[in-house]
Amino acid sequence: MDKVKDALEALKAKWSELSRLVKIAIVLGIISLFAIIGTVYYMNTRVEYSVLFSNLSEADAGTISQDLDSQNIKYKLADDGKTIMVDKTKVDQYRINLAVDNKLPSSSKGFELFDSANMMTTDEDRKIMYQRALTGELEKSIAALDDVDKAKVNLTIPKSDNVFDNSTSKKAKASIVLTLKGTSISKDAVQGIVALTTGAVQGLDKKNVKVVDQTGKILNKNEEDDDSDSSSATSKYMKLKSQYEKQMEKKITGLIEPVVGKGKVKASVNVDLNFDAVEKKITNYSNPQIRSENVQASGKQAEIKQAQTGQVNDNVDNVTGDANNDNASYNRTVNNELNTETTKIINAPGSINRMTSSVVINGDLSAGDSKNIRKLIQGALGYDKQRGDTVSVQAVNFARAKSTKKTVAKKPAKKTNWVLIGALIAAGVLTLGTIIFLVIRRRRRLAEEEEEYYDDDYDVDVTDEGEEEEEAKEGAEELDPEILAEQERQRKETETKRKIAVSTEQRAKEYATKHPDVVADLISAWVKEGGKGKKQ
Repeated sequence: MDKVKDALEALKAKWSELSRLVKIAIVLGIISLFAIIGTVYYMNTRVEYSVLFSNLSEADAGTISQDLDSQNIKYKLADDGKTIMVDKTKVDQYRINLAVDNKLPSSSKGFELFDSANMMTTDEDRKIMYQRALTGELEKSIAALDDVDKAKVNLTIPKSDNVFDNSTSKKAKASIVLTLKGTSISKDAVQGIVALTTGAVQGLDKKNVKVVDQTGKILNKNEEDDDSDSSSATSKYMKLKSQYEKQMEKKITGLIEPVVGKGKVKASVNVDLNFDAVEKKITNYSNPQIRSENVQASGKQAEIKQAQTGQVNDNVDNVTGDANNDNASYNRTVNNELNTETTKIINAPGSINRMTSSVVINGDLSAGDSKNIRKLIQGALGYDKQRGDTVSVQAVNFARAKSTKKTVAKKPAKKTNWVLIGALIAAGVLTLGTIIFLVIRRRRRLAEEEEEYYDDDYDVDVTDEGEEEEEAKEGAEELDPEILAEQERQRKETETKRKIAVSTEQRAKEYATKHPDVVADLISAWVKEGGKGKKQ
């Protein structure tokens, strides 16, 4: 114990001998050392959590958390229990273990259900297993889409032994509930889901498929309405018509503006498009050739020869004879082979029935210029007179805008970065305050030095002056009048100088109080000159 006390006393003595700066450095070094050790320990022992599963149902979250507890794996819950987070280094391995044990959340079982079938499985059980397997496969396929997070499929497959029973109650039906990743899904994706479902279930019509999202909104309600399809097609055609008209207007403007000036051309085009798909089939027959000929004759020989003279028509049964010979007849049949040409013409929708365009030009145009511009526009648009196209060109003076200030005022103001402005203002205020503090501090210091300077240079001892005056009066009685007059003159000069010095000192102090910056500059100049004089 004595050695320990001696060591502590020696250490205390050495500590007291150290300077204050060394003590501060030692304390800061010890604190930094402990901080580094603590940081290293925290970095090596901390657990970095990563998302294991998200958007879980309550049942799946409970199953997984129970399994994690059984394996003593630390985890965290987030997003109201829908997200489970575990150690980042254990995420992949735990997911693999769940997949091996077939415990992955919301993992629909497909046709792997039949792997557990045995010899005791009945036909009815197989039908149920098939429906469950088909449902699981559809859920997997739909959930694989980009916009879909989860899918729940319910199938109603009728039990009917009569293949000719087409009643509504015996038709297959499907209901699909989608959990979307975002807020919406494209119409094409919904149509794809409907097509996927109808293709997988035998006898399922798309009208019997209902698709809803997690909010209960029906996503395929337009699929069962033919009117909605026609309205959608009409909207599509109107959009194409508008695009084509704008393209033609842009072409006219780009062609005429270099001639008359920018902003001096306004064009409007109206196009009547035919969106009917027309299919024509034309068959032509030409150059008949005899393919086969069949001749039959009966009766007397003379009559048969008379029938064979060629006085009968092709493809007509001819009978010759008289009243005495009822059995006399002649038949000839000729089959002709014709050259057949079949032409199939399909007119794609979107052909132009008629096009009308109106162009207005700012300014005056001569008749010749107007005609030339009309020809240019007709060539650019593909003018067809037989189609009934028209091109109208008019030259008028455009109305001038009354004021451009309103237009400028309507422009949206740029967004102001108030955070940056506030930071700059705070920095400016802090800088200005620092400068003011330093200036005031310097002025005070210069004022103190100035007072000391004037006290040393202009100090007048009034007591000594009074004594000198008394001595002068006492000796004046013994001196010559001229000497007295000279002394009086010198005294007055001294008194005048003293008053001037006092007045100068007072004015200098007042000036220094009113103009401290000028005085500071003056003193600085004096100090510099004094330093130079010492060096010389």
